[in-house]
Amino acid sequence: MNEKATPPSRLSLGLAIAAAAVSIVLLFLVIGLHSQVRDLRAMVFNDRANLALNTGAGAEAEAMLAEVAALAPDTPALWNRRALARMVAGQPSEAAEAARQFLQLNPGDPSMSALLSAAQIRASEFDDAEQTLTSALQLNPLQRDLMQNLSELRRLQGRPAEAAMIIDQYLAANPTDGFFQYKRAMADVAGNLSDDRRKEITKAIKTGDATAGIYVVGAAIDFRDENPAVARAKLEEATRRASPQDMRTMLEDVFFASYLQFAPAGAPAASPSPSPVDAVRTDD
Repeated sequence: MNEKATPPSRLSLGLAIAAAAVSIVLLFLVIGLHSQVRDLRAMVFNDRANLALNTGAGAEAEAMLAEVAALAPDTPALWNRRALARMVAGQPSEAAEAARQFLQLNPGDPSMSALLSAAQIRASEFDDAEQTLTSALQLNPLQRDLMQNLSELRRLQGRPAEAAMIIDQYLAANPTDGFFQYKRAMADVAGNLSDDRRKEITKAIKTGDATAGIYVVGAAIDFRDENPAVARAKLEEATRRASPQDMRTMLEDVFFASYLQFAPAGAPAASPSPSPVDAVRTDD
């Protein structure tokens, strides 16, 4: 005997619909929670990367930023910080790649173009650096970092006269820039220092109008003239007029390699090494 199938009751149908709705809501909650966890982890890694960068720990910063890239690739300023972290970590080729990634999204950015060219110069990719600087300076004529890198490129290419001309071009538009005054004077010291130029530097120091950079140049002259005690006195005065980072940058000039010994910025030292300021005060 065939019995007629009993259709589901309205109550059973309602319960099934409610259960399905709850499942959907729970699914969205889980997805949302997972997204929040990813965002929170990315934020933590991002903060750690910033702290590492501020303390000069480039490799650690890059490791943290790699995690950020995996969790939240759209994080603002990600690629320019990765470029900086890699540069600080002594990875110029990798820094150049990160800089290119940033410039694809922000074409013509002068600061990142300067970092890219600096990375290429450090990696001895002089032709690439030339192309980067030429293009960037067309968009940003006389931009300070770009001009500085171009003068450094010319020096490393063995073209000191052209390096000096680039510095002069910048100083013509920015005559009070102390760092470029220093770069120009060091170009003279490295070449044939004229009597007139020597007198200008001496006069600036005697009248108290000299920048820290000019004191460093005066010290370079004294070192070259075999007056190390006088040179160190000038470096002492320079340390009172410049930040430690500026002093380190100036004293890392190849000219001073024979006179002062200290670890380059970011480089691990095998044994304790004095800072530039300490090197000035204690090196005999």
